[in-house]
Amino acid sequence: MNKTKLIKIIFVIGVWILLSTFIINIYNENFEIVNYNNNSQSLKKIFQLNGDLKDEKLSIFLIPHSHCDSGWLQDYDWYYNHVVQYILSGIVNELNLDKEKKFNWVEIGGWVQNDEATATIDDVITQMTQGHQWLKDTLNYTIEYAWQIDPFGYSSSTPTIFSSMGIKGLIINRVSDDVKSYMKSAKEMEFIWKGSESLGEQSQMLVSTLNVHYDYPKHIDPKKDFSLEERVKGFTKYIKDLSNTRESSILMIPLGDDFRYSNAKNEFSVSKEWLKVIQDNKEKYNIKEIKYATIDEYFIALEDEFMNKLGKTVEENLKTGFSSTLSLYNKDFFPYSTGDLEYWTGYYTTRPLLKRLIRESSLLQKSSDILYTLAIGENSNNQIDINNLQTLSNQLNENRNTIALVQHHDIVTGTSRSFVLNDNFQRLQKSRISNYNIISNSLEYLLNKDNNNNENTDSTNEPFNFENVIDLSNEINNQYSLVFHNTLGWEVNQHVSFRIKVNKNDNQLLESIQLVEAISNKTIQIQIIPIQDDSNCQSIENNYIVFAIINLPPLGLNTYYLSISSNEDSKPNTILSKPKLLKKGNEINFNNNRFKVEFESNGLISKITDKNSNEIKTIEQTFHQYSTKKSGPYIFNVKGGKKHGFLENPDKFIYHDGPLVSQLTMLYGVDDGCNVTSIVVQRIYKNNEIDNSNSKSLITENYIETGYSINGDMNRETTINYKVKDLENDDIFYTDNGLESRKRIYNHDRTVNQNYYPVLGYIKLKETSENNNHQYTVYVDRSVGATSPSDGEMEIMIHRTMDTDDWKGVNWPSKDIGRSDAKLYFNMDLVNNQLQNEKRISLHITNQPIMFVKKHNNQTGYLLKYSPLSNQLPSNIHLQSLLTLKNNTVGLRLFNIHEVDSNTQSTTDTDKSTLFNELEISNFIETGLSFLKLTKNNLIDKYSTRINKKFPVKCGESEYSFINEKPSSIIFSNNGTNNIIDGENKGENNKTIETIQIKPHEIKSFTFNFNFQLDQIIPNNNNYAINKELNNEYIEQSIENQRYEYDFSFFPIKPTFYDDRGKYNRPNHLALILSLSIGTPAGILIIVIALVVIYKKRKNRKTLTSSYSLLNLILKDRADSSP
Repeated sequence: MNKTKLIKIIFVIGVWILLSTFIINIYNENFEIVNYNNNSQSLKKIFQLNGDLKDEKLSIFLIPHSHCDSGWLQDYDWYYNHVVQYILSGIVNELNLDKEKKFNWVEIGGWVQNDEATATIDDVITQMTQGHQWLKDTLNYTIEYAWQIDPFGYSSSTPTIFSSMGIKGLIINRVSDDVKSYMKSAKEMEFIWKGSESLGEQSQMLVSTLNVHYDYPKHIDPKKDFSLEERVKGFTKYIKDLSNTRESSILMIPLGDDFRYSNAKNEFSVSKEWLKVIQDNKEKYNIKEIKYATIDEYFIALEDEFMNKLGKTVEENLKTGFSSTLSLYNKDFFPYSTGDLEYWTGYYTTRPLLKRLIRESSLLQKSSDILYTLAIGENSNNQIDINNLQTLSNQLNENRNTIALVQHHDIVTGTSRSFVLNDNFQRLQKSRISNYNIISNSLEYLLNKDNNNNENTDSTNEPFNFENVIDLSNEINNQYSLVFHNTLGWEVNQHVSFRIKVNKNDNQLLESIQLVEAISNKTIQIQIIPIQDDSNCQSIENNYIVFAIINLPPLGLNTYYLSISSNEDSKPNTILSKPKLLKKGNEINFNNNRFKVEFESNGLISKITDKNSNEIKTIEQTFHQYSTKKSGPYIFNVKGGKKHGFLENPDKFIYHDGPLVSQLTMLYGVDDGCNVTSIVVQRIYKNNEIDNSNSKSLITENYIETGYSINGDMNRETTINYKVKDLENDDIFYTDNGLESRKRIYNHDRTVNQNYYPVLGYIKLKETSENNNHQYTVYVDRSVGATSPSDGEMEIMIHRTMDTDDWKGVNWPSKDIGRSDAKLYFNMDLVNNQLQNEKRISLHITNQPIMFVKKHNNQTGYLLKYSPLSNQLPSNIHLQSLLTLKNNTVGLRLFNIHEVDSNTQSTTDTDKSTLFNELEISNFIETGLSFLKLTKNNLIDKYSTRINKKFPVKCGESEYSFINEKPSSIIFSNNGTNNIIDGENKGENNKTIETIQIKPHEIKSFTFNFNFQLDQIIPNNNNYAINKELNNEYIEQSIENQRYEYDFSFFPIKPTFYDDRGKYNRPNHLALILSLSIGTPAGILIIVIALVVIYKKRKNRKTLTSSYSLLNLILKDRADSSP
């Protein structure tokens, strides 16, 4: 080979290498594929630190585990039938054969491993309680340590809730890469986490963070092909690196991963080989002990080490690298990121319809729990009634299990395969139908006081039904009993609405509809609004909304009669609001006792006047969409995308006005038929009967309601924005975690998606200038993501869908093109006023009255109004839960929401009353939050902590601290005995008196019993059948599958799930890399060769042509010179 050819070959190879490297770099930047289970390459790199092992010998606790999702790539039943049952069988067999082996089962604490960004605190408490109660009832085991290794970030409510359940320690994992790297370098992988500044040490717990992920360290993974020598060498290096990232010499190493140990015998046998080598050489590797262990054993050893070092001198602790204090962390871990382009903020909003259905199903469950419990208590002297009601207890518990199940970190987040989410949607539907039945029967036993007298029972009397639309088309002679249930512990006076259907264009009938409060026989003013104009769309043809103001006792029921008046002497107090078509939205204003609202020409809010303070603010309300091809179910990524205006020009404006409601409806995408692509409904509630100078506004008058109905647009992420002009909030905004508000700071060095935070109840801004002290709050009806991208602006993401995946494990695009009907509620008020009102408004929005309907001709023998509490609870005490546990033990939770002006340092007036009106209770005992005995955490009380101001998370702390305020005192007296919390105090008439003290932001839990003899209850012999069980199939078709989400909804609820089983044929980026890295240089080489060949041919032709020309000249010369 000559020198020239060699140079050419080397040159080609060099070009090929350079091109390959360039293409791979492009791929890594734009097409990074990260496996959800095994995590990204960056997480796989074990953090490297130079230095020797600690002087102290290491205690190593090996934690065999299997992370079995209750739904993700497969549904619950498939996972159990195909995988989980074999894991359980194999593990039990291995543990029986070898007592040294241990195993940690899946969730370690709750019914599931709940998400922490999108699950409400009520639902988190429910799912944890279901798990704790099952473990106690089944295995007589009480959880003291928890394992939250897979949620995508961690809420500050977690240490507050978990510590209130008696949980002393927590393992976490998914902390942002940059944060975890810092924690390792600062040796803060073990720390004390404080959930609430108001609760202080009471909300603190010890936390240990996994070093990399929850899978095996690479070299000891039984599925990986390493020699014994390589396993031992890799493991010893791993523990050296691990020990240098934490203060203690107590190390915890996970041995497992998703759905591992399906062949438990094999996994343990592989581990046995390298483990024996380590155990035989403990001195060589500076190991005190190494063994299989549980989470409990690990934390007990860790706590012991920390406690033992408390008595040592600083010099003694320094020899072992121990600082004598643990870092105290008082924020949360949101947002979670695995790289600059991988901020997991999309799932805060993913699948908005499912998030809403979960939330409203939870409220229905709460109503079912309360009414069933009260029915048991009210019928405690009737053994047959108790027996009949108890036949519903299993249904009730199963429904709670369903609510618990959907709190899983891949269900409520919307980050499972679509068919898995559909399975959970159907489970929710079944639980709703079951709860309809439980509520129906409970209402009968609460209100029908003649239900024991079969002779007086009207056999034609229909049950209480859930009616989404009340059909009055052929009901001239009938009337309906509308029974409203208030799930709050306060009296409620508020607007409500429900849908009716009547015969076409029957205005006379509509104006004859009347609503009468049954107990007072008072005709209630109602306002009726048609849902549609005159477009004659069949789906909502002749559908109307009825508005009314109702009164409900605390936790109680009130009955209203709905009928069509045929009596000329009886004049209904009914206003039929006829539609008025507008050309522009700014032709009208809204006014009520609190606000004046003005609109832009497109019907969106432009200006609001607060009549209490006379403050006038320009409010720019807009809709937008981000276009992106890089987002997925988990990740919101704006790189390469643009932000566009959305819903800017309605096709139609419809205005309705009346004494109770002013409403402006905007329709978009209207065609000649019934098609409407989007709907926006602006609404304000009014009450013209109150004296504005002396009376408080109704709670429904304290916000401007915006309803919307939008489809998911492909590769669009839709937001609604509220921008308050001239508001200076210095990049500070607040979101709530369900318990309290948390401070957020918009970081302008990051993109907007990196500044999104989860919102459970509301997002708010406060003015920071001295001359203004207003607060602006937007309340939400489901979990969403939100941010504040500029001064005075709140941005809330309301829908998102894409035809790409983010490759975090779902491996299928999240194509949610379904319609989402929702409401947002805007409030502006003085900061001090909102300090008193914001949480209560949020609870009223979340806990709307639930209505059940009974059609009848005669309602004799029924209670018309029912109030179980002797008085409403103090204004700052929220009754969070009332439910029946096993053996008819009742659980009660009370939450001090702190609706008090912090400047006055006042507390709630003592309320001296019986808890229940006529119900006798006994065995009133304070418990932990999951209704089990609460144990004291000695470490938290004794160990000193430090705050690291260099910690990379810069926001997320509590907005307020009320730790120095006195707790609220509530005194309960009752006729029962053994009512002991801290002691027994007998008052007059030998009543037991209990004083309960609840700190601001504290939830306290109690159990008690109603006074009745369980051993006298006779078996159910069906002589007296409980109220006829509803036909589930009928309900599914006529109610659930045709249910409208809101009063303004044009379309019934219709989720757009699809079958995404199997492998998604995504673009093969690896093949693309190989083809480009090989094909590109090969193509270039071929082109170069072709060009060379062409060049040579042309050169040869040119040379030949020159030769021919020269020859012609010579011949010509010869010819010319010849004679």
